[in-house]
Amino acid sequence: MELNKELVCSQCGGTAIGKGKQSGYSTVTPYKKLGFGSSLVHLICTDCGWVLGSYVEDPHSFIKTIK
Repeated sequence: MELNKELVCSQCGGTAIGKGKQSGYSTVTPYKKLGFGSSLVHLICTDCGWVLGSYVEDPHSFIKTIK
């Protein structure tokens, strides 16, 4: 995911935003589907620690998981 706009923290107004990766046992796996999980990526305000948002690194592994 590429960010093309400046992000501002809704808690402190900071614009110093970092990116963190949550993986290992904390991966997100497709519901009722065999396959590998995907790491979660978090956008984090480096001034106050607030998590602005999260997304999975490989969204294609979740195709057709809702009928």
